[in-house]
Amino acid sequence: MYRMPFNRAAQPEESDIGVFPLSGIKGKQAPAGLSGNPSLIDKSPLYRKDTRVPIRGGRCGNIFSSAGRPLRKVRGCKSTDDRIEPITYRSHQAIAPGDKAMFEVAAGDAAVLAGLATCKSDTHRSFWLYAKHPVLFDRAGDVDHFERQSSHAQQHDLGVRRTPDSSESALAALRADVSAFYQREMQCGDRCKAYIVERSPGVFLLSVHIKDLSMVRLEFEGDELKRRVGNPNIHSVIEYSSVTGVSRSLARGGAKYHQALLKTFARHLLGVDIDAQRLMPPTLDLSALRLGFDVPQAQVDGFNVLQIKALTLLSPDTQLKLDCTAMASSEHRCVTGLLAEKLPGPLAERWLITAAQINLYYPPAQGKVRPKVVTVEVTRKGRLNLHKFDPVLQAQLERYLVSLGILETG
Repeated sequence: MYRMPFNRAAQPEESDIGVFPLSGIKGKQAPAGLSGNPSLIDKSPLYRKDTRVPIRGGRCGNIFSSAGRPLRKVRGCKSTDDRIEPITYRSHQAIAPGDKAMFEVAAGDAAVLAGLATCKSDTHRSFWLYAKHPVLFDRAGDVDHFERQSSHAQQHDLGVRRTPDSSESALAALRADVSAFYQREMQCGDRCKAYIVERSPGVFLLSVHIKDLSMVRLEFEGDELKRRVGNPNIHSVIEYSSVTGVSRSLARGGAKYHQALLKTFARHLLGVDIDAQRLMPPTLDLSALRLGFDVPQAQVDGFNVLQIKALTLLSPDTQLKLDCTAMASSEHRCVTGLLAEKLPGPLAERWLITAAQINLYYPPAQGKVRPKVVTVEVTRKGRLNLHKFDPVLQAQLERYLVSLGILETG
């Protein structure tokens, strides 16, 4: 294993409207039911590429394929215009991380596992789980949410190694404590839902949903613009290892809310009172990038262009920060080489490198012009985006960073 730093930042604020990126969905003609609502067509994820789309709960009329064709009618839905956003969530869950989450939550049910395995594609698998096992689908969504936000998680050593109590009485006591805390601090939280699942042997995920203060939302229902009063969801998550006693947590509000959540978790599910010790990420030395991204193994692995696309540098007196990016016209030259040519001062004076973006290019596929690019982002404070890649590529990229001395083995 390699030491993977965790970002010290708290989870960004969120409500019941999650925001997820959706790529590669194309379509030009509006399916039946959307032609009368131009605003939905313009904003629909079915017709825009790389759009960050709000995800809301609710019913929907037709479930559409990526080409815009209706796959099947969902029972109990009024019209297609009723809800289009839930389609996006199911489509989002059909890509690699979400697919892994679906198998993870179904691990204890052989029948569900068999059903997932017989589906013909990731999209088919996602829609099948949504239709047949909605509770498991929602849990897979929580696991997927944690994986995608894990770079924002805070890591703590709880100092106790026990299997959490997953009984209803223990969870009820936890819910009551969490509700009481949010009522004191934010005057909300009169309702709370929580459950715990075992992700893998000895690793548990606690998901807590807290009812926020009510808010008014303006949205279309068919052709009518209506106001709705609802209560957003405050979502907090703890991943705990009973082998190491270490946890990772996502909670909105900062350190105080992380501590409250962890203490409540330990008191009711582990049976002890704790003082959780924050494990700070290590500071990374990015000085090796001054000479470019010199990793011969990357070329052996199939990358034909290795480029440091962008650097952030800080002056020795910390009074000036410089962001430098190599433009497309540089033809994949490293920003370090361009700086040495055009602005040698910062590198010559050994300004501190605080962040870097590294682009690794595969040769273009047959019949294609543009190469596939893998983008690695790393900061001096230990923030990495490697969690976005599949395990094989992630391990490969970790080895490159170890060879440069940025990460350590262990």
